[in-house]
Amino acid sequence: MKLKPLILVMAVLSLVWGAGFLLLPAQMWGLYGITLDSGGIYIARMLGVVFFMLGLILWLAKNDPGSQSLRAIVIGLGVGNLIGFVVTLWGQLTVDISMLGWVGVSSFLLLGLGFGYHLLQDHPTSDLSVSN
Repeated sequence: MKLKPLILVMAVLSLVWGAGFLLLPAQMWGLYGITLDSGGIYIARMLGVVFFMLGLILWLAKNDPGSQSLRAIVIGLGVGNLIGFVVTLWGQLTVDISMLGWVGVSSFLLLGLGFGYHLLQDHPTSDLSVSN
C-alpha cells in the first residue's frame, strides 16, 4: 500500500474513534463490554482528544511531499502502532473484552507493519513521501 492511503486510513480511524470517545465514551467502551464510572468517562474523553488530535495531524499531513516532519510522523506511527498491538493483544488475552477487541489488535498490527514497511523502503538517498 502506498503511504498516502495508509495515512488516510489512520487519519479517518483516529478521527472517528476520537469523536466517539469524546462524545459517547460510555457507549463506545460498552461495545467492548467495558463499563465506565465517572473517572473512566473522563479518561475515555482524554483518549478521545488524543485520537482526534492525531487524526487531524494526519489529515493535514496527507499531502506532504516528503519532509523530515513526515518521516518523524511515520516513525512515530510505526513504533506507536506496534506498541499498541502488544498492549491490545495483552489486554485481549488477559481482560474480559468483547470480540471487538480483536479488531483493535489486528488494526494496530497491520498499521504498524504498514508504516514499518515504508520506513524500511526508505533509504538515505531518497525522501519519504506520500507518493511512495
